[in-house]
Amino acid sequence: MKKINLYIAGLLLMSTLNSCEEQLAEEPFDQLIPDNILNNEVGLESLLNSAYGNMQVHRFGLIQWHYLEEGPSDLFFETGGGQGRNAAFIQDFTFDAEHPWIGGAYDGLWNAIRDVNLFLDNVEGVTFTQTEKDMRIAEARFIRVFNYYLLNKWFGEVPLILSSTPELYPTKTPASEMNQFIEDELRAVADMLPVIQAEENRITKGAALAVLTKFFLNSKQWQKCMDTADEVIGLGVYGLYPNYEGMFAPENEGNSEFIFVMPQTRDASGMGTEWLSLSLPPAYPEDGPNFAAQFRYYDAFVNSFDPDDSRKNLILTSYVSNDGQQVELLGNDNSRSFKFRDPGRIGADQENDFPVVRYADILLSKAEALNELQGPNQESIDLINQIRQRAGQNMELLQPGAFDQVGLRDQILDERAWEFYSEAKRRSDLLRHGKFIEQALDRDKDAKPYHVLYPFPQSEINANENLVQNEGY
Repeated sequence: MKKINLYIAGLLLMSTLNSCEEQLAEEPFDQLIPDNILNNEVGLESLLNSAYGNMQVHRFGLIQWHYLEEGPSDLFFETGGGQGRNAAFIQDFTFDAEHPWIGGAYDGLWNAIRDVNLFLDNVEGVTFTQTEKDMRIAEARFIRVFNYYLLNKWFGEVPLILSSTPELYPTKTPASEMNQFIEDELRAVADMLPVIQAEENRITKGAALAVLTKFFLNSKQWQKCMDTADEVIGLGVYGLYPNYEGMFAPENEGNSEFIFVMPQTRDASGMGTEWLSLSLPPAYPEDGPNFAAQFRYYDAFVNSFDPDDSRKNLILTSYVSNDGQQVELLGNDNSRSFKFRDPGRIGADQENDFPVVRYADILLSKAEALNELQGPNQESIDLINQIRQRAGQNMELLQPGAFDQVGLRDQILDERAWEFYSEAKRRSDLLRHGKFIEQALDRDKDAKPYHVLYPFPQSEINANENLVQNEGY
């Protein structure tokens, strides 16, 4: 698939535009004066692209996003390099309101919301066709509500701002009101979007419904989670990719399991994920950068896989180094995830698209919701077994008689770890299961109950007299 290099903020092909890469590269966003942005198609298209880019929390190709979700979890940690100090604050639960990654994530999400509000407040005055206008409005509203979904997950109550001219010092919106907005807005844009887009990676009805499913899952609205998962399944356009190991390869991007992705590219510096450069162990025989920062996986997690589980094959546990030495990583909390590997990477930039929601997530979300509603049941078991059969033909299938409700709940949490490691989901899963703080304490981390939320950046507290800092910070 040809990817479009958007100069603005690093998001690609996910744009709502048909404009070519040369057109956007010649007119960087920061050189467009405000009048030009707001009163013509090119300017508004650039503004919407900026919103898409900001949504990525694009530091080191989505690594910041990964770290906020998996850094404080029981799966992996980072040592060394220029990122080591900031990573340690996250994984040791010693972060505060001055942490640059937390501030960067917060700023990026709000910048996307700002861009969307500007776009929506001015789109009616620009001469798009009605079809183009309706599609852009739907996609813009999706970007905005998705950013509020992330803000809600990471920071809790935040101001709900739906205008480009908000009050100077907005207050937090109550959780009940924000949750209703997220539900209603995702439902509305799902009704506006097509099931299949002409251009790959543009937002679809399925993407909106998939995010809504995850919102219901994480807010424990089990019946709505199950019903919305059924809507995604019922669209009939998604399915499990037959080969887990090949699913994440650049040549297989756009496969039917990926419902909503953050596209990456190696074709422009700084616009692709740098996962591999941060995961390679020292002296590993691989062309391209090998950063001093090292993403390492805990032995307890690596050893938890079934021996016949192919999902483990994307985790490096030993290798022969450049100088011919056999190096064992397992046994020292030093295994590496090669889930996102691109042999054609240019510098550190890789082409591997980042899956925000996969079809497997919809199946496991429905299985979890059914268990919470009914206890162990055949349908939940069948949904989980679909995932396990893809992972390994010789893996033992689950039987409903083997579990009570708590046991199946724990099994689903384990299945999610094996299926979605390196995909920035673990913090949310542990929080939902009430194990986030408990497991951190088991790892001797300085975790407190208030760490279920991140702090607002201190700069935001200083700038807004009505913004109350989250408890504990």
